[in-house]
Amino acid sequence: MAQKYIGVTLPLQLGNTGYFAQSISTFEQIKSNFKNLMMTRKGERLMQPEFGTDLHNIVFNQITEETLDNMKLSVSAAVERWMPFLEVVKIIANSPTDSDYNKVLLKVDYRFRSNPNITDSITVPV
Repeated sequence: MAQKYIGVTLPLQLGNTGYFAQSISTFEQIKSNFKNLMMTRKGERLMQPEFGTDLHNIVFNQITEETLDNMKLSVSAAVERWMPFLEVVKIIANSPTDSDYNKVLLKVDYRFRSNPNITDSITVPV
């Protein structure tokens, strides 16, 4: 029996079928879609100018607690609008360490609204 694929995972890469890597579970596809939402700049997607986050614009500001809070708000608002079936449980923004002042890592813990027992997290470098 042939494997049934749900969608294409991100980042795009060569898959076992000879084309792009594809997801075989809804959970895997939702995680990929969530990464796509976080890494897309508002205004970047044609016909959907509000899709995405403001992370790319915020990241060029001086990194302060206010900047980190704005990043968290941007992610929360995007999830609320574009993925309302998910609930953001916690967002942790690690400010730069002494070794790298140019990098912020956002860790987002989330769960499904329909089944709060299904949880996962995603970490994105900004």
